[in-house]
Amino acid sequence: MKSVFEYTDEHLGRCFIVVPKIREVSKALGNLVITFDNGDKRSIMVDDTNQAIQDILDAINKFYG
Repeated sequence: MKSVFEYTDEHLGRCFIVVPKIREVSKALGNLVITFDNGDKRSIMVDDTNQAIQDILDAINKFYG
């Protein structure tokens, strides 16, 4: 199973997140906020936060399922 989630940032281009390191996913001010197992947080600007959260949750479920 893939352990890396890939997304495209309009400023940074292709970005990758290691799925097993994700501890929390939430929305804040229209951005997607990901908290990692070491406590770091990353705010990602996406067009559809609900779809982005669903995509990440699907990746997590596939990895651990």
